[in-house]
Amino acid sequence: MNIELTYTPQQNEIFFNNEEGIRYVIVPKGRRFGATQGSMHACIDWALDGDAILWGDTINSNIDRYFERYCKPMLVRNKIEYKWSGQQKKLIIGKGYIDFRSADRPENWEGFGYDKIILNEAGIILKNDYLYTNVVLPMMIDNPNSILFALGVPKGKTKKEGKEHQYYKLYLKALNNEKGYRLLQYTSYDNPLLDPENIKELEDEISGMSPIMVEQEIYGKFVDQVMDSLWSPELFKRKSSLPELKRKVIAIDPAVTKNLDSDETGIISAGIDYSNNLYFFKDSTGKYSPNQWATIALNDLKIIDGDAIVAEVNQGGDMVETVIRQYDKVVRVIQVRATKGKEVRAEPLVSMYEQGKVFHVGNMSKLENEQLTWVPGQGKSPNRIDAAVWAAAELLKLQKNTNQWA
Repeated sequence: MNIELTYTPQQNEIFFNNEEGIRYVIVPKGRRFGATQGSMHACIDWALDGDAILWGDTINSNIDRYFERYCKPMLVRNKIEYKWSGQQKKLIIGKGYIDFRSADRPENWEGFGYDKIILNEAGIILKNDYLYTNVVLPMMIDNPNSILFALGVPKGKTKKEGKEHQYYKLYLKALNNEKGYRLLQYTSYDNPLLDPENIKELEDEISGMSPIMVEQEIYGKFVDQVMDSLWSPELFKRKSSLPELKRKVIAIDPAVTKNLDSDETGIISAGIDYSNNLYFFKDSTGKYSPNQWATIALNDLKIIDGDAIVAEVNQGGDMVETVIRQYDKVVRVIQVRATKGKEVRAEPLVSMYEQGKVFHVGNMSKLENEQLTWVPGQGKSPNRIDAAVWAAAELLKLQKNTNQWA
């Protein structure tokens, strides 16, 4: 059988170049390094050799997406026979198999005798001490030949309650060359398949929100603060096109000045379908004067055939609507005013993401970068997030019915 599973040199080093006796391969890394894809290809290779493999991930709904994106295409391309059970989350390839489990369902992490254990997004999974000490570690003890690969962006040295993060504990063991441990640390720039200029652009975006997050998210370093954003990568669900929507709006988080130190004006296009799923599909955020953001928002409203502009008026007050009215006398303008902190306002939207009811269509990478790097109480104001929150609140009418979005 002629199998073509490609690896970068870094991926090959992680999965296939470990000396005898290494049982814990700890891989802190920057975003977009390619760990998930490389891990999936390695699992296929190992399963073809007859290995029993456990793949640990963050949430259950993510597993199907990873199978469809990273696994199935390679199986089909290489004409590899397989059996996939979406219900059991089990992939059988020849005499080998891969059990997929998620940290949001720890009761399903059972079974022993795994030859390989992958902890994808280890910085998120290993927040749960119980999952590691009471489930994964006994598996490692049960099979003295098992190898664990913990890969992911670090999420601080400690957790919010002050306890040392389990991922950081494993990192220290590997850093100190404890027997059986190996440390491989990579930055986002270490992915040879990416253009360094694109990574630099991402680094600049993250630095604008919170400079210390650059160390964590780009350079894969453990930082002293608890740098934990409300969103995590597995929450993002993407579609290539919009379904039929029952409503569409433009939401603005306006800046009242335009200079080098001014905030950006968040301008986000959003809609809702007939199943009450939310869609974010256009981002026109930038540094604008009031006249500029007003004309851009009105133009976007026409492009998407929306029915209203939702505008936060905490800073500009009546000026916000007045500026818009200079260019359109009849457009519907819905004024919203924040009475609670940004984190409290964002939590209902995060919950919608966790339920799998929010989709990104087209290039929403800058919104995603802001969501992944904004830590409440630190860094600059999250203008795209604010606009997205107000759009969701209007589309779901929660600010009128429950006050939880106010």
